[in-house]
Amino acid sequence: MAVLASWVWVLIGYLSAAVAENSNPSSLYPPFWEDTSGEISGFALEDGKYIINPWVFTDRMGLYKILLSKTAPYFAKYGPENEQNLLWGLPMQFGWQYRTGRLVDPTGRTTCGYKTFDELCVSVDSWWADVNYFLSVLPFLAAVDSGILGISSDEFTILPPPLDESRFCYNVSDCKKLVGEIMDSWTTFFQYMQLPSSDFDGLLQHLWAAHTASLEYPISVFADR
Repeated sequence: MAVLASWVWVLIGYLSAAVAENSNPSSLYPPFWEDTSGEISGFALEDGKYIINPWVFTDRMGLYKILLSKTAPYFAKYGPENEQNLLWGLPMQFGWQYRTGRLVDPTGRTTCGYKTFDELCVSVDSWWADVNYFLSVLPFLAAVDSGILGISSDEFTILPPPLDESRFCYNVSDCKKLVGEIMDSWTTFFQYMQLPSSDFDGLLQHLWAAHTASLEYPISVFADR
């Protein structure tokens, strides 16, 4: 668990240093970063609600881009161009999982995730994809609940995977019932972020608590993967 969590700090450091040295920062971002929207309006609209399918790579990455965009003002004092935003570790790790083939169907029963077939598919049979769900959808929902995104939970619908639906949650209220500790940890992080007295060390501590809490449930529930 500690090894997985440490990716956050490694990737933040990598991004910050590389942006400072590289003349083409766009090449440093996760796959399809430019193809995802940093606004809820970037998702498809059906029956008055935006449809988010976290089992499509660009949709899940879109949640991260919204988080990075909306929290940028709170990190402006720590560095230019949002490069010191602590949440960078999450999409960077997700991008690494994509690049290394960890999001494809490991069983071979489907073509989900394979580049010659459906490269944007995120397989529910992938342990990495299942664990990452709680490091992408849950932070997004907690951010919505904290008010930091300026988005109402009534504005969107999160789609379930093709199987094992009961192992996941899809809205604020259901996630509070299923994994209340995770939601509480992320909400605390976002609430602290909005305090005038917040500082970088405090943000690190709250993010670490939320990140590690997000791993406990999926690591145990998806042991069969």
